[in-house]
Amino acid sequence: MKNKKLVIALSLCLVGTAFASTILSPNTNNQSGQIPSGYTELEFNLANGNWIKNLYLPKTAKNNDRITINSTAGYSAYLDTSNTDIPLESLEIKNNTSYQFVFNGAQQKWLLSGNIVYPTHNVANYNVSITSAIPKITLKTDQWAQQISLPDAATDGQLVQISSDADKESSVNRSNLLFTSSYILKKGDSFWFKYNKALNRWIPEQIKPYQVNVSSLGTTLTQVKAPITEVVFSNGNWVNGFTLPQKASDRDRIIVRSSADWAANIQNTNTNTQATLKLKKDSRYEFMYVADRGQWILMSAPVLRLQAKDLTNQQIPNMEQPTTRVQIANSNWQSSLNLPLTAKIGDKVILNSLAAWNTKITAKNGLNTVIKKDETQRYIYTATGWVADSATIDILLVNSPEVSQKLGASAAKLRLLEDSDLTNNAAENSNAQFYIRNVGYLEYKIPSQTRLLDVISTGRTDTTVQNERNRVFADAVYYQGAESDPAACGWGWVNITPSEFNMISAGNLSCNVGVMRHEFGHNLGLNHNNSNTIGQGFEHPLGSTVMGGNSLPYYSSPSLYHPKYGYRLGVDNEIDAVSLINKNAPIVAQFKQS
Repeated sequence: MKNKKLVIALSLCLVGTAFASTILSPNTNNQSGQIPSGYTELEFNLANGNWIKNLYLPKTAKNNDRITINSTAGYSAYLDTSNTDIPLESLEIKNNTSYQFVFNGAQQKWLLSGNIVYPTHNVANYNVSITSAIPKITLKTDQWAQQISLPDAATDGQLVQISSDADKESSVNRSNLLFTSSYILKKGDSFWFKYNKALNRWIPEQIKPYQVNVSSLGTTLTQVKAPITEVVFSNGNWVNGFTLPQKASDRDRIIVRSSADWAANIQNTNTNTQATLKLKKDSRYEFMYVADRGQWILMSAPVLRLQAKDLTNQQIPNMEQPTTRVQIANSNWQSSLNLPLTAKIGDKVILNSLAAWNTKITAKNGLNTVIKKDETQRYIYTATGWVADSATIDILLVNSPEVSQKLGASAAKLRLLEDSDLTNNAAENSNAQFYIRNVGYLEYKIPSQTRLLDVISTGRTDTTVQNERNRVFADAVYYQGAESDPAACGWGWVNITPSEFNMISAGNLSCNVGVMRHEFGHNLGLNHNNSNTIGQGFEHPLGSTVMGGNSLPYYSSPSLYHPKYGYRLGVDNEIDAVSLINKNAPIVAQFKQS
Protein backbone atom coordinates (compact mmCIF):
# COMPACT_ATOMS: atom_id res chain seq x y z
CA MET A 1 0.00 0.00 0.00
CA LYS A 2 2.82 2.38 0.86
CA ASN A 3 4.52 1.57 -2.46
CA LYS A 4 1.32 2.28 -4.34
CA LYS A 5 1.00 5.67 -2.65
CA LEU A 6 4.62 6.46 -3.52
CA VAL A 7 3.98 5.67 -7.22
CA ILE A 8 0.90 7.92 -7.23
CA ALA A 9 2.89 10.70 -5.59
CA LEU A 10 5.68 10.43 -8.18
CA SER A 11 3.13 10.46 -11.01
CA LEU A 12 1.53 13.61 -9.70
CA CYS A 13 4.95 15.19 -9.42
CA LEU A 14 5.72 14.41 -13.07
CA VAL A 15 2.37 15.74 -14.25
CA GLY A 16 2.87 18.87 -12.24
CA THR A 17 6.23 19.64 -13.85
CA ALA A 18 5.32 18.67 -17.42
CA PHE A 19 4.15 22.17 -18.18
CA ALA A 20 7.01 23.84 -16.31
CA SER A 21 10.14 22.24 -17.75
CA THR A 22 10.21 18.97 -19.65
CA ILE A 23 13.33 17.38 -21.13
CA LEU A 24 13.13 15.00 -24.08
CA SER A 25 15.57 13.44 -26.53
CA PRO A 26 15.29 11.07 -29.50
CA ASN A 27 15.71 8.07 -27.18
CA THR A 28 12.80 9.21 -25.01
CA ASN A 29 10.70 10.27 -28.00
CA ASN A 30 10.35 6.86 -29.69
CA GLN A 31 13.44 7.61 -31.83
CA SER A 32 11.46 10.35 -33.56
CA GLY A 33 12.59 13.84 -34.54
CA GLN A 34 9.00 15.12 -34.45
CA ILE A 35 9.04 17.23 -31.30
CA PRO A 36 5.68 16.81 -29.55
CA SER A 37 3.28 19.63 -28.73
CA GLY A 38 1.50 20.35 -25.46
CA TYR A 39 4.40 21.72 -23.43
CA THR A 40 4.79 25.27 -22.16
CA GLU A 41 8.54 24.76 -21.70
CA LEU A 42 10.37 21.93 -23.47
CA GLU A 43 14.03 21.08 -23.99
CA PHE A 44 14.94 18.65 -26.75
CA ASN A 45 18.52 17.45 -26.37
CA LEU A 46 20.78 15.70 -28.88
CA ALA A 47 23.94 13.83 -27.94
CA ASN A 48 26.19 11.06 -29.23
CA GLY A 49 24.19 7.83 -29.06
CA ASN A 50 21.03 9.89 -28.61
CA TRP A 51 20.73 11.60 -31.99
CA ILE A 52 18.49 11.84 -35.02
CA LYS A 53 19.18 13.60 -38.31
CA ASN A 54 15.88 15.39 -39.03
CA LEU A 55 13.94 17.48 -36.53
CA TYR A 56 10.46 19.01 -36.77
CA LEU A 57 8.79 21.54 -34.51
CA PRO A 58 5.10 21.01 -33.64
CA LYS A 59 2.68 22.30 -36.28
CA THR A 60 0.52 23.97 -33.66
CA ALA A 61 1.04 25.18 -30.09
CA LYS A 62 -0.23 27.69 -27.58
CA ASN A 63 0.89 31.28 -27.75
CA ASN A 64 4.29 31.76 -26.03
CA ASP A 65 5.05 28.03 -25.75
CA ARG A 66 8.83 27.60 -25.76
CA ILE A 67 11.06 24.89 -27.19
CA THR A 68 14.83 24.83 -26.77
CA ILE A 69 16.96 22.53 -28.92
CA ASN A 70 20.44 21.72 -27.57
CA SER A 71 23.12 19.57 -29.17
CA THR A 72 26.37 18.04 -27.92
CA ALA A 73 26.33 15.45 -30.71
CA GLY A 74 29.27 15.00 -33.06
CA TYR A 75 26.93 14.86 -36.05
CA SER A 76 24.81 17.77 -37.24
CA ALA A 77 21.03 17.51 -37.22
CA TYR A 78 18.69 19.48 -39.49
CA LEU A 79 15.59 21.31 -38.29
CA ASP A 80 12.74 21.83 -40.76
CA THR A 81 12.11 25.59 -40.70
CA SER A 82 8.89 25.70 -42.76
CA ASN A 83 6.89 26.86 -39.73
CA THR A 84 9.50 29.26 -38.31
CA ASP A 85 10.64 32.80 -39.12
CA ILE A 86 14.02 31.51 -40.36
CA PRO A 87 14.24 31.96 -44.16
CA LEU A 88 15.92 28.62 -44.89
CA GLU A 89 14.61 25.20 -45.88
CA SER A 90 16.40 23.73 -42.87
CA LEU A 91 18.60 24.91 -40.01
CA GLU A 92 21.77 22.95 -39.28
CA ILE A 93 22.01 22.09 -35.59
CA LYS A 94 25.74 21.76 -35.02
CA ASN A 95 27.73 20.47 -32.06
CA ASN A 96 27.56 22.73 -28.99
CA THR A 97 24.75 24.91 -30.30
CA SER A 98 21.45 25.87 -28.72
CA TYR A 99 18.34 27.43 -30.26
CA GLN A 100 15.18 28.61 -28.52
CA PHE A 101 11.85 29.10 -30.29
CA VAL A 102 8.71 30.84 -29.03
CA PHE A 103 5.37 30.13 -30.67
CA ASN A 104 3.54 33.20 -31.98
CA GLY A 105 -0.17 32.45 -32.03
CA ALA A 106 -1.06 35.33 -34.35
CA GLN A 107 1.48 34.27 -36.99
CA GLN A 108 1.14 30.53 -36.29
CA LYS A 109 4.92 30.29 -36.41
CA TRP A 110 7.84 29.50 -34.14
CA LEU A 111 10.01 32.61 -33.77
CA LEU A 112 13.71 32.34 -32.99
CA SER A 113 14.30 33.88 -29.59
CA GLY A 114 17.05 34.87 -27.22
CA ASN A 115 19.62 36.41 -29.61
CA ILE A 116 18.41 40.03 -29.83
CA VAL A 117 21.13 42.70 -29.86
CA TYR A 118 20.48 46.45 -29.67
CA PRO A 119 23.10 48.87 -31.05
CA THR A 120 24.65 51.63 -29.01
CA HIS A 121 22.34 54.61 -29.35
CA ASN A 122 23.05 57.26 -31.98
CA VAL A 123 26.36 55.89 -33.27
CA ALA A 124 27.23 56.65 -36.88
CA ASN A 125 28.08 53.01 -37.60
CA TYR A 126 27.35 49.84 -35.64
CA ASN A 127 29.55 46.82 -36.46
CA VAL A 128 27.73 43.54 -36.01
CA SER A 129 29.60 40.92 -33.99
CA ILE A 130 28.72 37.23 -34.25
CA THR A 131 28.28 36.50 -30.55
CA SER A 132 25.42 34.02 -30.84
CA ALA A 133 24.21 31.33 -33.23
CA ILE A 134 21.91 33.73 -35.12
CA PRO A 135 22.21 37.38 -34.03
CA LYS A 136 19.07 39.48 -34.41
CA ILE A 137 20.04 43.15 -34.59
CA THR A 138 17.07 45.31 -33.63
CA LEU A 139 16.85 49.10 -33.84
CA LYS A 140 14.60 51.10 -31.52
CA THR A 141 14.06 54.83 -31.28
CA ASP A 142 16.27 55.04 -28.18
CA GLN A 143 18.75 52.40 -29.39
CA TRP A 144 19.40 53.50 -32.94
CA ALA A 145 22.39 53.60 -35.29
CA GLN A 146 22.72 55.51 -38.53
CA GLN A 147 24.28 52.53 -40.30
CA ILE A 148 24.64 48.79 -39.62
CA SER A 149 27.73 47.01 -40.96
CA LEU A 150 27.96 43.24 -41.25
CA PRO A 151 31.35 41.58 -40.58
CA ASP A 152 33.81 41.25 -43.46
CA ALA A 153 33.95 37.49 -42.88
CA ALA A 154 31.97 34.85 -41.05
CA THR A 155 31.35 31.12 -40.97
CA ASP A 156 29.84 29.85 -44.21
CA GLY A 157 26.04 29.90 -43.86
CA GLN A 158 25.99 32.29 -40.88
CA LEU A 159 22.61 34.02 -40.55
CA VAL A 160 21.94 37.56 -39.29
CA GLN A 161 18.63 39.39 -39.01
CA ILE A 162 18.47 43.19 -39.03
CA SER A 163 15.13 44.79 -38.20
CA SER A 164 13.87 48.17 -37.11
CA ASP A 165 11.19 49.53 -34.81
CA ALA A 166 12.79 52.97 -34.78
CA ASP A 167 11.11 56.17 -35.88
CA LYS A 168 14.15 57.29 -37.90
CA GLU A 169 15.51 55.58 -41.01
CA SER A 170 18.80 53.75 -40.93
CA SER A 171 20.76 51.81 -43.57
CA VAL A 172 22.84 48.69 -44.06
CA ASN A 173 26.43 49.11 -45.25
CA ARG A 174 26.41 47.68 -48.80
CA SER A 175 30.16 47.20 -49.26
CA ASN A 176 30.14 43.45 -48.56
CA LEU A 177 26.64 42.57 -49.79
CA LEU A 178 25.91 40.59 -52.96
CA PHE A 179 24.46 43.68 -54.71
CA THR A 180 24.19 47.35 -53.76
CA SER A 181 20.42 47.49 -53.45
CA SER A 182 18.63 50.20 -51.48
CA TYR A 183 19.08 48.74 -48.00
CA ILE A 184 17.32 51.55 -46.16
CA LEU A 185 15.84 50.44 -42.83
CA LYS A 186 12.45 51.92 -42.05
CA LYS A 187 10.17 51.18 -39.14
CA GLY A 188 8.77 47.69 -39.57
CA ASP A 189 11.50 46.52 -41.99
CA SER A 190 13.23 43.17 -41.55
CA PHE A 191 16.26 41.91 -43.54
CA TRP A 192 17.78 38.43 -43.23
CA PHE A 193 21.31 37.90 -44.56
CA LYS A 194 23.39 34.72 -44.96
CA TYR A 195 27.15 34.70 -45.40
CA ASN A 196 28.55 32.86 -48.41
CA LYS A 197 32.23 32.07 -47.99
CA ALA A 198 32.86 31.28 -51.66
CA LEU A 199 31.61 34.74 -52.67
CA ASN A 200 32.87 36.49 -49.54
CA ARG A 201 29.53 38.28 -49.50
CA TRP A 202 26.40 38.52 -47.40
CA ILE A 203 23.41 37.26 -49.37
CA PRO A 204 19.85 38.56 -48.82
CA GLU A 205 17.77 35.54 -47.84
CA GLN A 206 14.54 37.27 -46.91
CA ILE A 207 13.50 40.90 -47.31
CA LYS A 208 10.19 42.18 -46.02
CA PRO A 209 8.72 44.27 -48.89
CA TYR A 210 8.12 47.97 -48.27
CA GLN A 211 4.46 48.43 -49.14
CA VAL A 212 3.01 51.62 -50.62
CA ASN A 213 -0.42 52.47 -51.99
CA VAL A 214 -0.37 53.66 -55.57
CA SER A 215 -2.69 56.58 -54.74
CA SER A 216 0.10 58.10 -52.64
CA LEU A 217 2.47 57.93 -55.63
CA GLY A 218 0.32 59.00 -58.54
CA THR A 219 1.21 57.40 -61.84
CA THR A 220 5.00 57.22 -61.26
CA LEU A 221 7.29 55.94 -58.53
CA THR A 222 10.00 58.61 -58.56
CA GLN A 223 12.39 57.18 -55.96
CA VAL A 224 13.15 53.69 -54.64
CA LYS A 225 13.88 53.50 -50.92
CA ALA A 226 13.88 49.74 -50.28
CA PRO A 227 15.35 46.54 -51.73
CA ILE A 228 11.79 45.37 -52.47
CA THR A 229 8.98 47.90 -52.97
CA GLU A 230 5.44 46.58 -53.30
CA VAL A 231 3.05 48.97 -55.07
CA VAL A 232 -0.55 48.07 -54.24
CA PHE A 233 -3.68 48.83 -56.31
CA SER A 234 -7.14 48.40 -54.79
CA ASN A 235 -10.63 49.88 -54.99
CA GLY A 236 -10.34 53.47 -53.81
CA ASN A 237 -6.58 53.25 -54.35
CA TRP A 238 -6.22 53.14 -58.10
CA VAL A 239 -4.73 54.96 -61.08
CA ASN A 240 -5.16 53.95 -64.71
CA GLY A 241 -1.45 53.77 -65.53
CA PHE A 242 1.85 53.31 -63.73
CA THR A 243 5.48 53.98 -64.73
CA LEU A 244 8.57 52.52 -63.06
CA PRO A 245 11.36 54.96 -62.10
CA GLN A 246 14.14 55.72 -64.55
CA LYS A 247 16.86 54.55 -62.14
CA ALA A 248 17.36 52.64 -58.91
CA SER A 249 20.10 50.83 -57.02
CA ASP A 250 21.41 47.61 -58.49
CA ARG A 251 18.97 44.70 -58.10
CA ASP A 252 16.25 46.73 -56.41
CA ARG A 253 12.89 45.11 -57.02
CA ILE A 254 9.40 46.46 -57.55
CA ILE A 255 6.30 44.32 -57.17
CA VAL A 256 3.06 45.68 -58.62
CA ARG A 257 -0.13 43.89 -57.58
CA SER A 258 -3.83 44.65 -57.64
CA SER A 259 -7.07 43.69 -55.95
CA ALA A 260 -8.97 46.45 -57.76
CA ASP A 261 -12.00 45.70 -59.90
CA TRP A 262 -10.60 47.90 -62.69
CA ALA A 263 -7.60 47.15 -64.87
CA ALA A 264 -4.60 49.47 -65.13
CA ASN A 265 -1.63 49.59 -67.48
CA ILE A 266 2.01 49.28 -66.49
CA GLN A 267 4.03 51.31 -68.97
CA ASN A 268 6.92 49.64 -70.82
CA THR A 269 9.07 52.73 -70.22
CA ASN A 270 12.40 51.91 -68.50
CA THR A 271 11.78 48.14 -68.76
CA ASN A 272 13.36 45.44 -70.94
CA THR A 273 10.06 44.41 -72.51
CA GLN A 274 7.58 45.75 -75.06
CA ALA A 275 5.00 43.10 -74.14
CA THR A 276 1.49 43.79 -72.83
CA LEU A 277 1.59 44.66 -69.12
CA LYS A 278 -2.04 45.04 -68.11
CA LEU A 279 -2.62 44.92 -64.36
CA LYS A 280 -5.90 43.13 -63.71
CA LYS A 281 -7.59 42.06 -60.50
CA ASP A 282 -5.52 39.53 -58.49
CA SER A 283 -2.53 39.88 -60.82
CA ARG A 284 1.09 40.48 -59.85
CA TYR A 285 4.21 41.66 -61.72
CA GLU A 286 7.78 41.71 -60.43
CA PHE A 287 10.61 43.80 -61.89
CA MET A 288 14.31 43.95 -60.97
CA TYR A 289 16.61 46.87 -61.79
CA VAL A 290 19.93 45.86 -63.37
CA ALA A 291 22.33 48.78 -63.20
CA ASP A 292 24.69 47.77 -66.01
CA ARG A 293 21.69 47.35 -68.34
CA GLY A 294 19.96 50.50 -67.09
CA GLN A 295 16.60 48.71 -67.21
CA TRP A 296 13.95 47.09 -65.09
CA ILE A 297 13.96 43.37 -66.00
CA LEU A 298 10.57 41.66 -65.98
CA MET A 299 11.12 38.75 -63.57
CA SER A 300 7.58 37.38 -63.31
CA ALA A 301 4.16 38.15 -64.71
CA PRO A 302 0.64 36.72 -64.63
CA VAL A 303 -0.35 34.12 -67.23
CA LEU A 304 -3.83 33.90 -68.77
CA ARG A 305 -4.85 30.22 -68.89
CA LEU A 306 -7.62 29.18 -71.28
CA GLN A 307 -9.37 26.00 -72.41
CA ALA A 308 -9.87 25.57 -76.15
CA LYS A 309 -13.56 24.74 -75.75
CA ASP A 310 -14.21 28.13 -74.14
CA LEU A 311 -12.92 30.15 -77.11
CA THR A 312 -15.75 31.79 -79.02
CA ASN A 313 -15.47 31.48 -82.81
CA GLN A 314 -12.15 29.65 -82.34
CA GLN A 315 -10.53 32.99 -81.51
CA ILE A 316 -7.92 33.37 -78.77
CA PRO A 317 -8.68 36.74 -77.13
CA ASN A 318 -6.51 39.82 -77.51
CA MET A 319 -3.46 39.93 -75.28
CA GLU A 320 -3.88 41.50 -71.86
CA GLN A 321 -0.80 39.97 -70.22
CA PRO A 322 2.59 38.89 -71.62
CA THR A 323 1.67 35.20 -71.92
CA THR A 324 -1.50 33.27 -72.76
CA ARG A 325 -1.63 29.46 -72.43
CA VAL A 326 -4.24 27.36 -74.21
CA GLN A 327 -4.96 23.72 -73.34
CA ILE A 328 -6.42 21.34 -75.95
CA ALA A 329 -7.71 17.81 -75.21
CA ASN A 330 -10.18 15.26 -76.61
CA SER A 331 -13.05 16.66 -74.55
CA ASN A 332 -11.77 20.15 -75.12
CA TRP A 333 -11.01 20.20 -78.84
CA GLN A 334 -11.52 22.64 -81.65
CA SER A 335 -10.46 21.99 -85.23
CA SER A 336 -8.91 25.42 -85.62
CA LEU A 337 -7.64 28.21 -83.37
CA ASN A 338 -6.77 31.77 -84.38
CA LEU A 339 -3.99 33.63 -82.58
CA PRO A 340 -4.93 37.00 -81.00
CA LEU A 341 -5.78 39.83 -83.38
CA THR A 342 -4.17 42.45 -81.11
CA ALA A 343 -0.86 42.06 -79.32
CA LYS A 344 2.41 43.85 -78.55
CA ILE A 345 5.92 42.85 -79.59
CA GLY A 346 7.16 40.16 -77.22
CA ASP A 347 3.74 38.77 -76.29
CA LYS A 348 3.60 34.97 -76.34
CA VAL A 349 0.94 32.30 -76.82
CA ILE A 350 1.75 28.75 -75.67
CA LEU A 351 -0.47 25.88 -76.82
CA ASN A 352 -0.44 22.35 -75.48
CA SER A 353 -2.44 19.54 -77.06
CA LEU A 354 -3.38 16.14 -75.66
CA ALA A 355 -6.09 15.66 -78.26
CA ALA A 356 -6.02 12.73 -80.65
CA TRP A 357 -6.75 15.07 -83.56
CA ASN A 358 -4.71 17.91 -85.03
CA THR A 359 -5.72 21.52 -84.52
CA LYS A 360 -4.96 24.13 -87.18
CA ILE A 361 -3.27 27.29 -85.88
CA THR A 362 -3.67 30.48 -87.91
CA ALA A 363 -2.94 34.20 -87.62
CA LYS A 364 -4.00 37.23 -89.64
CA ASN A 365 -0.44 37.72 -90.98
CA GLY A 366 -0.75 34.44 -92.90
CA LEU A 367 0.68 31.98 -90.38
CA ASN A 368 -0.91 28.58 -90.99
CA THR A 369 0.26 25.39 -89.24
CA VAL A 370 -1.02 22.53 -87.06
CA ILE A 371 -0.42 21.31 -83.52
CA LYS A 372 -0.38 17.53 -83.03
CA LYS A 373 -1.05 15.18 -80.13
CA ASP A 374 1.29 15.58 -77.15
CA GLU A 375 2.85 18.67 -78.72
CA THR A 376 3.61 22.04 -77.14
CA GLN A 377 4.13 25.07 -79.36
CA ARG A 378 5.03 28.66 -78.57
CA TYR A 379 4.34 31.72 -80.73
CA ILE A 380 5.73 35.23 -80.27
CA TYR A 381 4.41 38.50 -81.62
CA THR A 382 6.89 40.48 -83.73
CA ALA A 383 6.87 43.55 -85.96
CA THR A 384 5.56 41.31 -88.76
CA GLY A 385 2.94 39.56 -86.63
CA TRP A 386 2.86 36.11 -85.01
CA VAL A 387 5.78 33.73 -85.71
CA ALA A 388 6.73 30.32 -84.31
CA ASP A 389 9.03 30.60 -81.29
CA SER A 390 9.69 26.88 -80.78
CA ALA A 391 10.61 23.74 -82.70
CA THR A 392 9.22 20.31 -81.78
CA ILE A 393 11.88 17.64 -81.31
CA ASP A 394 10.37 14.15 -81.31
CA ILE A 395 12.05 11.71 -78.95
CA LEU A 396 11.98 7.94 -78.45
CA LEU A 397 12.16 6.96 -74.79
CA VAL A 398 13.94 3.65 -74.13
CA ASN A 399 13.73 2.08 -70.69
CA SER A 400 15.88 -0.79 -69.48
CA PRO A 401 13.94 -3.76 -68.01
CA GLU A 402 16.37 -3.55 -65.09
CA VAL A 403 14.81 -0.20 -64.15
CA SER A 404 11.31 -1.71 -64.30
CA GLN A 405 12.46 -4.55 -62.06
CA LYS A 406 13.66 -2.06 -59.48
CA LEU A 407 10.81 0.45 -59.66
CA GLY A 408 7.96 -1.36 -61.37
CA ALA A 409 7.00 -0.84 -65.01
CA SER A 410 4.56 2.04 -64.38
CA ALA A 411 6.93 3.93 -62.07
CA ALA A 412 9.79 3.53 -64.55
CA LYS A 413 7.72 5.05 -67.33
CA LEU A 414 6.44 7.86 -65.12
CA ARG A 415 10.02 8.66 -64.16
CA LEU A 416 10.95 9.11 -67.82
CA LEU A 417 7.89 11.28 -68.43
CA GLU A 418 8.81 13.46 -65.44
CA ASP A 419 12.32 13.84 -66.86
CA SER A 420 10.77 14.94 -70.17
CA ASP A 421 8.58 17.50 -68.40
CA LEU A 422 11.60 18.90 -66.55
CA THR A 423 13.45 19.25 -69.85
CA ASN A 424 10.57 21.20 -71.39
CA ASN A 425 10.27 23.30 -68.26
CA ALA A 426 13.96 24.28 -68.46
CA ALA A 427 13.59 25.12 -72.16
CA GLU A 428 10.56 27.32 -71.55
CA ASN A 429 12.11 29.05 -68.51
CA SER A 430 15.13 29.88 -70.65
CA ASN A 431 13.24 31.06 -73.76
CA ALA A 432 15.03 28.26 -75.58
CA GLN A 433 13.23 27.59 -78.86
CA PHE A 434 12.32 23.92 -78.48
CA TYR A 435 10.01 21.48 -76.77
CA ILE A 436 10.49 17.72 -76.82
CA ARG A 437 7.57 15.44 -77.67
CA ASN A 438 7.52 11.81 -76.60
CA VAL A 439 6.52 9.80 -79.68
CA GLY A 440 7.49 6.31 -78.55
CA TYR A 441 8.31 4.15 -75.52
CA LEU A 442 10.45 1.03 -75.78
CA GLU A 443 11.19 -1.42 -72.96
CA TYR A 444 14.60 -2.68 -74.03
CA LYS A 445 18.14 -3.04 -72.67
CA ILE A 446 20.65 -1.58 -75.08
CA PRO A 447 23.71 -3.90 -75.16
CA SER A 448 26.74 -2.52 -73.32
CA GLN A 449 29.86 -3.59 -71.48
CA THR A 450 28.02 -2.92 -68.18
CA ARG A 451 28.78 0.82 -68.45
CA LEU A 452 26.20 3.48 -69.26
CA LEU A 453 28.80 5.20 -71.46
CA ASP A 454 28.72 2.22 -73.84
CA VAL A 455 24.99 2.65 -74.36
CA ILE A 456 25.26 5.93 -76.29
CA SER A 457 27.78 4.29 -78.60
CA THR A 458 26.07 0.96 -79.31
CA GLY A 459 22.59 2.52 -79.35
CA ARG A 460 23.42 4.45 -82.51
CA THR A 461 23.52 1.26 -84.58
CA ASP A 462 21.39 -1.09 -82.47
CA THR A 463 18.77 -2.57 -84.82
CA THR A 464 15.95 -2.73 -82.28
CA VAL A 465 16.39 0.88 -81.22
CA GLN A 466 16.91 2.34 -84.67
CA ASN A 467 14.03 0.39 -86.24
CA GLU A 468 11.69 1.73 -83.57
CA ARG A 469 13.14 5.21 -83.97
CA ASN A 470 12.42 5.12 -87.70
CA ARG A 471 8.94 3.70 -87.16
CA VAL A 472 7.87 6.54 -84.84
CA PHE A 473 9.92 9.23 -86.69
CA ALA A 474 11.94 10.17 -83.60
CA ASP A 475 14.57 12.88 -84.00
CA ALA A 476 16.39 11.70 -80.86
CA VAL A 477 16.71 8.78 -78.43
CA TYR A 478 16.94 8.90 -74.64
CA TYR A 479 17.76 5.80 -72.57
CA GLN A 480 17.03 5.24 -68.88
CA GLY A 481 19.27 2.51 -67.49
CA ALA A 482 20.52 0.88 -64.31
CA GLU A 483 24.06 0.25 -65.60
CA SER A 484 26.69 1.08 -63.01
CA ASP A 485 28.75 4.09 -63.99
CA PRO A 486 30.37 5.89 -61.07
CA ALA A 487 31.90 8.49 -63.36
CA ALA A 488 28.62 10.22 -64.28
CA CYS A 489 24.85 10.39 -63.88
CA GLY A 490 24.48 10.30 -67.63
CA TRP A 491 26.11 10.60 -71.01
CA GLY A 492 25.28 12.32 -74.27
CA TRP A 493 27.04 13.04 -77.54
CA VAL A 494 28.08 16.68 -77.76
CA ASN A 495 26.76 17.70 -81.19
CA ILE A 496 28.07 21.22 -81.67
CA THR A 497 27.06 20.65 -85.28
CA PRO A 498 23.72 18.75 -85.30
CA SER A 499 24.17 15.03 -85.99
CA GLU A 500 21.26 12.67 -86.60
CA PHE A 501 23.55 9.67 -86.02
CA ASN A 502 24.73 10.93 -82.62
CA MET A 503 21.36 12.16 -81.36
CA ILE A 504 21.28 9.81 -78.35
CA SER A 505 21.80 10.31 -74.63
CA ALA A 506 21.34 8.24 -71.47
CA GLY A 507 20.67 8.67 -67.76
CA ASN A 508 21.37 6.54 -64.71
CA LEU A 509 18.62 5.41 -62.33
CA SER A 510 20.96 5.99 -59.39
CA CYS A 511 20.69 9.77 -59.92
CA ASN A 512 17.73 12.07 -59.45
CA VAL A 513 15.38 13.05 -62.25
CA GLY A 514 16.64 16.06 -64.14
CA VAL A 515 19.46 14.17 -65.87
CA MET A 516 17.66 14.25 -69.23
CA ARG A 517 17.68 18.04 -69.56
CA HIS A 518 21.45 17.97 -69.08
CA GLU A 519 22.27 15.07 -71.39
CA PHE A 520 19.82 16.28 -74.04
CA GLY A 521 21.60 19.62 -73.80
CA HIS A 522 24.77 17.84 -74.96
CA ASN A 523 22.85 16.49 -77.95
CA LEU A 524 21.93 20.08 -78.84
CA GLY A 525 25.61 21.08 -78.79
CA LEU A 526 26.04 22.26 -75.20
CA ASN A 527 28.99 21.56 -72.95
CA HIS A 528 29.89 21.83 -69.28
CA ASN A 529 31.00 25.04 -67.62
CA ASN A 530 34.66 26.05 -68.10
CA SER A 531 34.68 24.46 -71.56
CA ASN A 532 35.54 27.76 -73.29
CA THR A 533 32.59 27.45 -75.68
CA ILE A 534 29.57 29.73 -76.13
CA GLY A 535 27.27 26.84 -75.27
CA GLN A 536 28.79 26.11 -71.88
CA GLY A 537 26.95 26.03 -68.58
CA PHE A 538 27.12 28.76 -65.95
CA GLU A 539 28.36 27.80 -62.48
CA HIS A 540 27.70 29.84 -59.36
CA PRO A 541 27.90 29.14 -55.58
CA LEU A 542 24.21 30.02 -55.20
CA GLY A 543 22.98 27.80 -58.02
CA SER A 544 24.19 26.69 -61.45
CA THR A 545 22.46 26.24 -64.78
CA VAL A 546 21.59 22.90 -66.38
CA MET A 547 25.00 22.44 -67.99
CA GLY A 548 26.84 23.80 -64.93
CA GLY A 549 25.80 21.99 -61.76
CA ASN A 550 22.19 21.39 -62.94
CA SER A 551 20.69 22.83 -59.78
CA LEU A 552 18.63 25.46 -61.62
CA PRO A 553 16.00 24.80 -64.32
CA TYR A 554 17.65 27.16 -66.81
CA TYR A 555 20.10 26.93 -69.67
CA SER A 556 22.75 29.65 -69.52
CA SER A 557 21.99 33.03 -71.06
CA PRO A 558 23.07 36.61 -70.30
CA SER A 559 19.40 37.58 -70.65
CA LEU A 560 18.37 35.42 -67.67
CA TYR A 561 18.69 36.09 -63.93
CA HIS A 562 18.41 33.97 -60.82
CA PRO A 563 14.80 34.46 -59.69
CA LYS A 564 15.71 34.97 -56.02
CA TYR A 565 19.29 36.26 -55.87
CA GLY A 566 19.31 38.23 -59.12
CA TYR A 567 22.72 37.33 -60.54
CA ARG A 568 23.02 36.90 -64.29
CA LEU A 569 22.97 33.32 -65.62
CA GLY A 570 25.41 33.90 -68.46
CA VAL A 571 28.00 36.26 -69.92
CA ASP A 572 27.59 38.34 -73.07
CA ASN A 573 29.33 36.64 -76.03
CA GLU A 574 30.97 34.08 -73.72
CA ILE A 575 28.40 31.94 -71.90
CA ASP A 576 25.11 31.68 -73.78
CA ALA A 577 23.78 28.14 -74.18
CA VAL A 578 20.38 29.41 -75.33
CA SER A 579 21.89 31.07 -78.41
CA LEU A 580 23.39 27.73 -79.51
CA ILE A 581 20.17 25.83 -78.74
CA ASN A 582 18.18 28.26 -80.85
CA LYS A 583 20.60 27.74 -83.73
CA ASN A 584 20.58 23.91 -83.56
CA ALA A 585 17.06 22.97 -82.37
CA PRO A 586 15.25 23.77 -85.68
CA ILE A 587 17.76 21.57 -87.53
CA VAL A 588 17.34 18.65 -85.12
CA ALA A 589 13.54 18.93 -85.37
CA GLN A 590 13.81 18.16 -89.11
CA PHE A 591 15.80 14.92 -88.76
CA LYS A 592 12.76 12.61 -88.99
CA GLN A 593 9.61 13.82 -90.70
CA SER A 594 6.39 11.77 -90.74
